[in-house]
Amino acid sequence: MNNKFLTRGLTVSAVAIAGYAFAMVFAVDLSNNIAVGNHFHARPIALYAHLFFGALALLIGPFQFSEKLRNSRKTLHRWMGRSYVVFCLSSGVAGFFMALSSTTIDARTGFAVLAVAWIYTTVQAYRKARARDFAAHKDWMIRSFALTCAAITLRVLLPVQLIAGVPFETTYIIISWACWVPNLMLAEWLVRRKPAISAASA
Repeated sequence: MNNKFLTRGLTVSAVAIAGYAFAMVFAVDLSNNIAVGNHFHARPIALYAHLFFGALALLIGPFQFSEKLRNSRKTLHRWMGRSYVVFCLSSGVAGFFMALSSTTIDARTGFAVLAVAWIYTTVQAYRKARARDFAAHKDWMIRSFALTCAAITLRVLLPVQLIAGVPFETTYIIISWACWVPNLMLAEWLVRRKPAISAASA
């Protein structure tokens, strides 16, 4: 029950943030946006590509962990997976170039490392699927989607810190690491605890 609740909550969050990203692409003036205004003026194409393809990855990602879909619609699962890889790589590359226009070296480094890690984990997930090593494929997909969910973590932490009175410049540096490092740590914990779960249930 708890796992289902968490899964549904994550899915709802992913869909909500994807909708927010689409709104930023199609309906919001980003030129004076406190979080992305600098990127809009420095690298507008990278900004829009990052938002658009990242939103698509968020929409597809949760459903790739559905055993029902994986078992009953294998072809659909494969094509959604390939689409997810394309969306992550497109958004990740754009995100890397966006990172270069961040205001401080600390923020640039944090977001650049996120982009590289996102691309790497996604490529590894694809390679393991091609090699039919589906156990490793799932592990790398967990890592990849945890980094995809940095979009969710960022939009939770950013307003919290601003409401708490933390200056935006400081908040942005913290967010560049805090939006994804805890996610990846949680993903690694989930991956590494699976043998213990299997042994306990045997």
